[in-house]
Amino acid sequence: MRLLCVILYLKSMKTILKLLAIGILTSGSIQIKAQDINASIQVVAPSLQATDKQILTNLQTSIQQFINNRKWTEESVKPNERVEISLFFEIKSITNVTDFSGNLQMQVSRPILFSNYKSPTFSFADDDVNFRYSDLESLLYQENQNVSDLTTLLAFYIHIALGFDEDSYSKMGGDMNFKKAQSIVNMMSGKAGWSQSDGRGGRNKYYLADNLNNARFKAIREATYNYHRMGLDQMFENATKARKMITEAIKGLLELNKLVPNNMLQKTFFSAKWGELVEIYKGGSKSEQKEIIALLSKLDPSNGNRYEKIKS
Repeated sequence: MRLLCVILYLKSMKTILKLLAIGILTSGSIQIKAQDINASIQVVAPSLQATDKQILTNLQTSIQQFINNRKWTEESVKPNERVEISLFFEIKSITNVTDFSGNLQMQVSRPILFSNYKSPTFSFADDDVNFRYSDLESLLYQENQNVSDLTTLLAFYIHIALGFDEDSYSKMGGDMNFKKAQSIVNMMSGKAGWSQSDGRGGRNKYYLADNLNNARFKAIREATYNYHRMGLDQMFENATKARKMITEAIKGLLELNKLVPNNMLQKTFFSAKWGELVEIYKGGSKSEQKEIIALLSKLDPSNGNRYEKIKS
């Protein structure tokens, strides 16, 4: 009977989200735990025509090896269970050969139970990235010490990524990693790109760590758990019930939106989720679609027109 339901579900979905219902079913117990890192890195400098491209290639390789070859958690995980991280660096300037500045975009995703689908848990753009790098240097890192601005920057975002991953598996599970991210911000005080005035409109490393450790924004972290663990992870069992749980998770943001409208963490949440939400609710009833479009347009007005695609 379940196999028949899976087949019917697959026929009804036209996007990658149908993978949520593909039963890669295995016997034995399910282990719910945080996961290690599989990072994909890209470094570009389109505005720096005279730059030696080999330096950028070497930097890209060094960052990828530094992240992927280091053990960031105490968990033992399988390769297909790792947290997927994508980091895109755009270098805007290189001075004195070794001083780099630019921006980065980061996306984090985690696997959904009983499927091949990986759901984005976090998406962020950092417009104020500064570090020193000498071609082919070994990247070194020591916790609680700033051995290198570059590896400290990478460690900050790894802890943010792990925190969101852990929050998606257990309520407030990311506390330890978010506190580590906050400690890094404190340690880097006074450094370019790390203060509350850096970045774009308060969207920076300082406020990212601050908000994630602030009980005022607890609703975002609770929504992360309810959305993934109680919603997406249940898609294989009952897609209709799972959608209702996702709706309830999103409703949990209404009070925060009243208190701090258009807050950074809420923007970050929907930046990662708007495309996924459109596909999830295409499978809903007309009344369900009407309700969710109204809700999403209220909480995420910048993507309001995109949510209209739910009805298509």
